[in-house]
Amino acid sequence: MSKFSEQVHISISSFEKNVIYYDLQVSQKMADHHYFSFIWQYTGKPVIEPEDQAKAISKFTGSQVIFTFRVNEIRLMSKGIITGLKSIDKDGSPAGLHVFGTSHTIVIDDMPKSRIFLNKNLQQIALDVFDEENSGEFYQREAIVPTYTKEFQYKPQYNETNFDFMKRLSKRYGQWFYFDGMRMQFGQTKASKVKLINGSSLHKFTIEANLISQKTSFSGYDYNAAATIRDAAERTTTGSKDRFAVSMGWNQGSVVRKDLNIGAYTHNAQNKENLEEMVKLQTAGHDANSVFYSGISYLPIGLGQVFTVQNKTVEHQLIAIEIIHCSEVHGNYSCEFRAIPADVEAPHYTDATAFAPAESQSAKIIDNNDPEGLGRVRVKFYWTNYRCDSDWMRVVQSYAGSGKGNYFRPEIGEEVRIGFEGNNAECPYVSGTYYNGQEKPEFFDPQNSIKGWKLRFGMLFKFIEKVGIWLSDPSGNEVHLDEQNKNITITTPGTLTLNCANLILNVDQNMATNVTLNKTDIIGVNHCESIGGSKELGVGSDFNTVIDGKYLEHIKGDYKSTTEKDRHDNSKEGLHHYTEGDLSKNAKKEIQNNSGEQTRQN
Repeated sequence: MSKFSEQVHISISSFEKNVIYYDLQVSQKMADHHYFSFIWQYTGKPVIEPEDQAKAISKFTGSQVIFTFRVNEIRLMSKGIITGLKSIDKDGSPAGLHVFGTSHTIVIDDMPKSRIFLNKNLQQIALDVFDEENSGEFYQREAIVPTYTKEFQYKPQYNETNFDFMKRLSKRYGQWFYFDGMRMQFGQTKASKVKLINGSSLHKFTIEANLISQKTSFSGYDYNAAATIRDAAERTTTGSKDRFAVSMGWNQGSVVRKDLNIGAYTHNAQNKENLEEMVKLQTAGHDANSVFYSGISYLPIGLGQVFTVQNKTVEHQLIAIEIIHCSEVHGNYSCEFRAIPADVEAPHYTDATAFAPAESQSAKIIDNNDPEGLGRVRVKFYWTNYRCDSDWMRVVQSYAGSGKGNYFRPEIGEEVRIGFEGNNAECPYVSGTYYNGQEKPEFFDPQNSIKGWKLRFGMLFKFIEKVGIWLSDPSGNEVHLDEQNKNITITTPGTLTLNCANLILNVDQNMATNVTLNKTDIIGVNHCESIGGSKELGVGSDFNTVIDGKYLEHIKGDYKSTTEKDRHDNSKEGLHHYTEGDLSKNAKKEIQNNSGEQTRQN
């Protein structure tokens, strides 16, 4: 065993002397910051002046602290930042400083951020986030190796600090996320040579078994397949082989029922494969909470390290998930640990249902040409950096379905309202559009009487209550329903065509037809006209009637025909005039009756 004076060493930047301390504690936990505190006798002066103490507080706040724990051949280092100094008063005079601090992870927990990662996997996202700090001092690329390697089409960070964002991703996808004391780790645990012997280098060894339900059942919705998706499992199939974990898995029937038919609904899965992964992770996370090991070690153990506990003839391979390094007086060392079996499939904090909550907000359309033809759009959120462009999202319609529905896609540049299914930032959709100070409504009126639609190239469908309805386009075509005057006007600068099986026109009063040029009536079979009064026909030029069949006229009154020039009646066969009364022919000049053969008059 190392000498007390060699087991713990503290160095503080900008302080060159040996650090004299007592009551040291360094608390470390997975997916969390590390915290430390100790009493520092920063000067050997028998009397400390208040002015000197004030200078020390100002000088050392924000300084880096490095702790070195060394027992036998085991050496462990940890660093942090002094975030608080509290003066200690003894008998009315300054007597030292109570030092408080946090691990360097605090630098990525400084403020919430919102941005979008498109077509990136967990490793690429983590490296992007950690790259905002200096590589080498804060992390090393070879330590950022997540086990979940699939690419995400769309992964938003929404109003989360970088630390909280990475913590959420580690929970959602079952990744180890921790600060090992010196650098960030994401995805992997670390091997060590530490082997604790119960009763020698290990005391107060405790095994805590927990009989909890691993049962998981999720359902969701896949809009591409327009189908419900579902998956469930009674317990993990890939969990720890630790004897206590296995026992808890098989004995959970005491606290759960086998029915998996009714489960929880989730927005975190967009397809069947996603849902199956969620069930696998969630059951594995429950399994990791089946058994905990704890004790006091006299050898340094690092957070995330795999170490061995030998309890007589039984060995346990464990992962350290919580550590408290302690040194009550200058030099001596021990650590309290909490651990789980090293072969768990997922961390104990895994939660496949984790998501970032988001509230409805405005965004701007940047693309509406959906490659899948689903009417989806892409938007740019009104956030504060360049990573604000979304993936394709659906647009809510008031009526939709195959072969039916109304269809309106917002135009590029328009402001739209974004909602989130289940308030999940990863599930956005467009719920409507907005007018704003630069895009004002054309239909506004103080009485709110005008309603309608106007498309970007000028097509218009407008309603004015108690006035009328207009349907028009920029070419001049218009249908006007005049409510005030009870008229309907159809206007077109081109051709108006009516195609129908039957057409019935009922006119209660007058009907006028004005044709500036030519009019052609083509009737395939019969044409009937019934006129209750008079009919007048005026022809400015020639009038020709061609009849392939018979021509019959029945006139109950007089029939008068006046021709101001010549009149000719021609017939290829007979020409007959018949009357029950007199037949008179009068001419101011001659009457000539000519026949190619005989002429008879009776």
